[in-house]
Amino acid sequence: MAELAVSAALVLLEIAEPLLSKVILQVDLREIQSMESWLRYMKALMEDHPDLKTSRRLEDQVYKVRDIAYDIEDVLEEFMLHSPPYLFHNHGISRTVHNILHQAYHGFPLNAISEKISRIKRSIDDVRSQQRFFASAGSSSNSRNRGPHPPASPLLLDDEMVGYDNEKMIFARQLVDGEKRLLTLAVVGPGGSGKTAFVKNVFWKRGIMGRFDCHAWVQVSQNFQKEEAFVNMLRQLCGSRKEPYPIDDGTNTEAKLRKYLTGKRFIVVLDDIWRKEVWDVIKYVLPDSFCGSRIIVTTRSSDVASVCASSSPLVHELKELEWLQGWTLFCRKAFPERNGECPSELKDCSKRIVTRCEGLPLAIVTVGGALSQIPRLPNEWKSFHDSIGCETRDGSSLSVISNALLPGYMDLSSNLKCCFLYFSVFPEDYSVERGRLIRLWVAEQFAVRTDSKTAEEVAEGYLKELIQRNLVHVSNRDFDGKPRNCRVLNPVLNFIIHKCKDENFASIFPRESTSRNQKIRRLSVHDSCTHLPRDIGFSGVRSMFLLRLLEISTPNFEKVLRELKLVRVLDFQGAPIQEVPKDITRLTLLKHLSFRGTKINTIPSSIEKLSYLETLDLKQTDVTELPKEISHLHNLRHLFAYKYNVDDYVAFDSVQGVKMPHGIGNLTNLQNLSLMKVGKKVRILEELKSLTKLRKLGLTGLRRGHGKELFTSIEHMPELRTLDLCSNTKEEFLELGEMRRRPPLSLERLYLKGRLKQFPSWISSLHNLLRIGLKWSKMQRSPLRDLQELKNLVELQLVDCYIGGELIFEASSFKKLKVLLIEDFAELHTIVVQNGAMPDVKQISLRRCPRVTIVPLGMENLAKVEELTLYDMAQGFTARVRKNGIDRAMVTHIPVIHSFTLRNRSWSFENLSDSFLR
Repeated sequence: MAELAVSAALVLLEIAEPLLSKVILQVDLREIQSMESWLRYMKALMEDHPDLKTSRRLEDQVYKVRDIAYDIEDVLEEFMLHSPPYLFHNHGISRTVHNILHQAYHGFPLNAISEKISRIKRSIDDVRSQQRFFASAGSSSNSRNRGPHPPASPLLLDDEMVGYDNEKMIFARQLVDGEKRLLTLAVVGPGGSGKTAFVKNVFWKRGIMGRFDCHAWVQVSQNFQKEEAFVNMLRQLCGSRKEPYPIDDGTNTEAKLRKYLTGKRFIVVLDDIWRKEVWDVIKYVLPDSFCGSRIIVTTRSSDVASVCASSSPLVHELKELEWLQGWTLFCRKAFPERNGECPSELKDCSKRIVTRCEGLPLAIVTVGGALSQIPRLPNEWKSFHDSIGCETRDGSSLSVISNALLPGYMDLSSNLKCCFLYFSVFPEDYSVERGRLIRLWVAEQFAVRTDSKTAEEVAEGYLKELIQRNLVHVSNRDFDGKPRNCRVLNPVLNFIIHKCKDENFASIFPRESTSRNQKIRRLSVHDSCTHLPRDIGFSGVRSMFLLRLLEISTPNFEKVLRELKLVRVLDFQGAPIQEVPKDITRLTLLKHLSFRGTKINTIPSSIEKLSYLETLDLKQTDVTELPKEISHLHNLRHLFAYKYNVDDYVAFDSVQGVKMPHGIGNLTNLQNLSLMKVGKKVRILEELKSLTKLRKLGLTGLRRGHGKELFTSIEHMPELRTLDLCSNTKEEFLELGEMRRRPPLSLERLYLKGRLKQFPSWISSLHNLLRIGLKWSKMQRSPLRDLQELKNLVELQLVDCYIGGELIFEASSFKKLKVLLIEDFAELHTIVVQNGAMPDVKQISLRRCPRVTIVPLGMENLAKVEELTLYDMAQGFTARVRKNGIDRAMVTHIPVIHSFTLRNRSWSFENLSDSFLR
């Protein structure tokens, strides 16, 4: 209930302490240290005893602790708000004058802060008087934790196992395939996915069980007790052979187990392993006697599954059920008296209910079982549908879903809990971009830098762990396998929202009723909410989101902004906003400001007041130039300011960069800068050499004569991962000659847009390069021979980069390539794929190559291609790949073949896939 607030206050204390020592307050710094000591004690107590809510009295005390933590956080941020900013005044006289003026304006608030610290101390003393009560509650909680495991989530019964038929067949075959070595199989999936039922469905079959000498099923769970688990395992193994438990011969249980199993063909299920360390303990007592023994592990963690399984084919991931499978399972549970047939009058509502379960078997079974007890009336079922989110709380008919998810949540660290709960601010079915999520977590201080990692890298690790734990769902992945967009499934979102209410983590309008005295920390406004309640205070809000809004009340919106003073995050992506609200630039502590996808067209010079700003996102806005004051934002790490204008195809001038002022070199913390319009400003290229932390750089408007300064600066960017360079016009040459020093070998993405006299030889040394785009290069010689030196290349985009007639992919080249795009080659007539070239390619796209009239020679050898898309290809080419076409045999192995043709500014679509043509 208070753990997250306490953790947040501690993080802020660590940040504020160096500043506190520089400012003389009417408070003893020992009081601050005392507050920190108390916070650390409470954090440890709550982490050791997560179930402290054992009585109403204790629950009230926990709420008090949370409120004190919030008060500490507020007073520290007020101090940062009013303390002297040392950032802009390096000159001694200017700094002195500024500090005198600052003291005159901020002196009284700083004195008030001292009074607030004293009040907090009195509140802490009051809670300390109840410390004995906390200790006794913690002790009783601890004794409960040492007792028997809490009841597991209800298993799905055999008749509730729908789907996974092919997976079960493969799984059963691996158990009895004749391999004599000891093998470990792993079944992984989120809570409620049916892992235990899946294994049980195969494990208990007579044809499987009869193949083994002895068997055991051990529930591992979070509270793993080694001795208890080994005794239980040995008892079951002996019992399965109707043999007595071994007599005490002075050896420990581990030795007894190994001795008993030696020479036997056994099968052991380790249900619900949470950590790799537990597996390391268990695996040493299970000997390999080369008798064909098997171990089965179930886990929620993909990471644990990969460690336990003997090989990757032995990892079985239970994903969400397909729609038809979910529907079948739902009807079986909801309408048992009708043999699983849904009445026609309930069909529409039932389908919406199943959709909200998102293929999670436990959710479908639970919802179906609850509905089987409800009258078969459309209004009753609609009411149930509308209340699904509210009905997952304790004591309701759907609380079993929360019970299945709760252990996974409780197993998270405080920082991971915050990151997980953060998905509550996004609406249902909303996928959030990975980079946006990372930047938000950093702004919220959930992820802070370490000695070896940036804050962004720490946040990336958090996201990876949540995905591995199957708590966060990857909507789609990038070409290199990294998540591109993420979300949580709807049953998980409902669980998160209720946790947010317990923790007072976030408030979502219009779905939530908020009390007048509630301290709102994160405010997310969705969909049809155009007005926020007038009687609620917003002064403590740290983050504000406007999501999926079609309209907004400007006076109401401005009133809320005026109340904000300690806000860190304003995310207005896609909001109906026409201009930057004037009150925003007085929000000194703001770290993340996003106007992405709005209609704003200018940034005020007062932006310089946002001295803590880390992210400024102006992508897809109408801003074309930034004020010179932008160079004062010394904490800025991510600056996105460009817009795509795409009609039918991505043309040379489809992307619009922004003009930057001189002084960009002052922003030495920048990691992302995209896209800066250079124009005639050679000096601005020279300034880039100061940006040594850059990981992504995008430049447009490059001219003849810019090459030397550009590459001199790039050589000072050792961490550069993405480089995007575009010439001033389509006919202008990019000067990409030889670098004096080695190029940044860290480069993973390289996009070159503009004429090239020849392929730059330094590119071939970029062995970390994963994606390259050569566009409008019009080179005389094919670049493929040089490109094939890039052994790790995963995606290749070729757009009008070569004026010859043949493209030849040589034998055994591009071994890791997965995505290939060939577009706008006016003279190209033949594409040849030699044997062994591109063995892993999955997607091929051919666009506007009018003289290519036959399928690429050797296409039939590309066995792993999953999708072939054609855009405005010659009619003769399309005719040859249609059913009964001359080249049809060369593409029959490709599951998806789509053709698009542009006619009168409208696209016509033709499905040429075999599955469609049958």
